[in-house]
Amino acid sequence: MGAGIMPWLWCGLLLAPVPARAASEACYVPPASVGCAQPGALHRADNLPAGPGQAHALAQLHCQRVATGGEWELLGHHADTVLLRHLSASRGAISLYFLASTVRPASGLAVGLMRLVLVGIAATLLWPFMRYGWRWLRRRRAWRLCIRMVNRHADALRIRRRQLVQINSYGVERTGRWRREQAEFIKTVIQPALRRSRLEGVWPSIARTVLARIEQVARQPLAGAGNRHEDARYTPDMDPIAYERFCAASLRAAGWDARATQPGSDQGADVIATRGRLRLVVQCKLYRSAVGNEAVQQVSAARMHYRGNVAAVVSNADYTASARALARSNDVFLLHHEELPAFAARLVRARGKAFMS
Repeated sequence: MGAGIMPWLWCGLLLAPVPARAASEACYVPPASVGCAQPGALHRADNLPAGPGQAHALAQLHCQRVATGGEWELLGHHADTVLLRHLSASRGAISLYFLASTVRPASGLAVGLMRLVLVGIAATLLWPFMRYGWRWLRRRRAWRLCIRMVNRHADALRIRRRQLVQINSYGVERTGRWRREQAEFIKTVIQPALRRSRLEGVWPSIARTVLARIEQVARQPLAGAGNRHEDARYTPDMDPIAYERFCAASLRAAGWDARATQPGSDQGADVIATRGRLRLVVQCKLYRSAVGNEAVQQVSAARMHYRGNVAAVVSNADYTASARALARSNDVFLLHHEELPAFAARLVRARGKAFMS
């Protein structure tokens, strides 16, 4: 609504003073009125007798009788006379004094109409530029707001893309769940922010560029992911045993003493990591679908068996809603493997003082 009203308000401010200016500056002089170059000559000219010699007498007094009258511009006052200049006079034409009693304010219709037409033409020509500029400013504000929201949730978007995008048997990414996650992010984060700033109407014009930005940010590596040892790098074609070793190498790169357990006798723990007296028990799940309750139950039992302080499930995939609920009630952390180094660092900061000595 503001975008439609503002240009017309500016046009109104331009047009409103026009009639007032025309009425205050323009005067109407009746035809055959006598005008003189000097105000004192008006009274003598007014007393001249009518007849054939009147025109010669007026010329001697530097006076003349206007033929058409019309509209004149008011230049000043002198006693009971006014100094006027014809609005249609050519350059260099002299101004004349008239008796104030013979002059009346002009309606200003012709002058005002001319100015209105000129201003209307200018407003018509400028309107597309004004409208484009207003829309450009709103799009720029909306774009900056969306970028702030995307950057604020960048790490969460990166994790969610890694959890939800899986490679099928033919090496092709399955992005359906990630597209739904993008739509959820826009619905719950982007659009409410635009509504609070009254910019929701701009969304259709920037939707594609914002989605491209989300995809660009989500594909970037997490902080610290590029500094890992070669053994602590994930590849989509690795097997579950290699994935367990990858998780252990990630923890070793973060400064922990970590080892993968032997398959078949792990009691629900795939990696045991220690730092001082702080012990982390990890269950690793290389899945193509969401991880369920079983992994949470296994690592919860393994924490008791290995007398661990912290238990976590690490996966390349997402987690079911029931697995998240069970993890909350059992104090189990559910992580994507990209989160593992940062999680290990947070553990040291949060619990290190109690367990590192």
